Amino acid sequence: MKKIISLVLTGTIVAAALTGCGNESNESDVKAASTQSSSDVVANEADSSASVEEASDLPQWKYGKFTASVVDGQIDLSGLGVVIEVPEELKDKADSIGIRGSVTDEFGYASIYWINPDDPDNTGYEIVDLEADVNPVNVEDLVYEDYGITTDVVADLGSNGGFNYYAYREDTWYEGDSSYFDENVLADLDEDRKAEYIEFLSYSSELIDNITFVDFLIPEALGADDFDNEALLNFELTDLDGNTVKSGDYISSNKVTMINFWGTFCGPCINEMPYLAEIEQEYKDQGFEIVGMTCDVYDSEGNYQEDIVLDALDIIEDTGVEYPILIASVELRTYAQLTAYPTTFFVDSEGRLLTSPIVGSHSKEEWEAYIEEALAAVN
Repeated sequence: MKKIISLVLTGTIVAAALTGCGNESNESDVKAASTQSSSDVVANEADSSASVEEASDLPQWKYGKFTASVVDGQIDLSGLGVVIEVPEELKDKADSIGIRGSVTDEFGYASIYWINPDDPDNTGYEIVDLEADVNPVNVEDLVYEDYGITTDVVADLGSNGGFNYYAYREDTWYEGDSSYFDENVLADLDEDRKAEYIEFLSYSSELIDNITFVDFLIPEALGADDFDNEALLNFELTDLDGNTVKSGDYISSNKVTMINFWGTFCGPCINEMPYLAEIEQEYKDQGFEIVGMTCDVYDSEGNYQEDIVLDALDIIEDTGVEYPILIASVELRTYAQLTAYPTTFFVDSEGRLLTSPIVGSHSKEEWEAYIEEALAAVN
């Protein structure tokens, strides 16, 4: 239950930093995909709704994190497949409304929140949580009455372009059971700010009811034909001890290498590392190895962050990982076209891609199936 996990972890959201495991994110609250990739299926569904001539005019599903704002009375989330008309009473308060979210090829979300423009900490308080998933939505599965989330709170919005949309009517939630808000959200607000937030919160259902679907296209997943395998073997990287290494030295001697791009901010990445460590040992004698690529040591401007290295070392110790962990350079991250974390590549000894990149964390059994498939491909 993605919503409950996020709520248990954080009562408020921070506008300056995005939650989830979107590209270049630095937060630990996670709304990441955890199922097998369905991008090809979804792309076909989206394509079927538009002719070739129309396709170039459609917005694309926007991979990675994003922010938005109210413009001309609308919240344009066409990259997420929706546009939202802002209620008339809120249109002159646009500077108090923030929007942020994240998108992978299997899951997307947008959070609309109230923010005090004069708050130097830029702290936001959620009004609407909108989510889109390639998996079918069962409202009953999203109910969590211990937190006051009943069937009246969850709005099943239907499907668009192969995705299933739902949102949380947080005004209904607050009116039905305010205990979660009182204990986790409102406790830090003075009476004036509390009243202002509750006023914005009262528009949650109206915002949801004003959602309109728009057509969009899913970008095609990176495939073997587009993958420069020779370049993959020649990246100069460093390990966590500061030693200079060559990427190919960790690939060429294996039949199959599982390259796992992860971040210290990414809960799903870290949660699966203990059984990735087990898997690596189980399949090692078959010519298989995992190479972890830590993706947040260098920030988007290429600055090396020593504190992230220390975090990574702590995580490796805590999870029992013994397979090699390298530091992904900005150039490698760009080359890999990463849109979310974790993202995993399976390659052969020459760096050739064996499957499309796999976005999201998976169970041990699911990873074993992928590994068996990759080993069968090279054998």
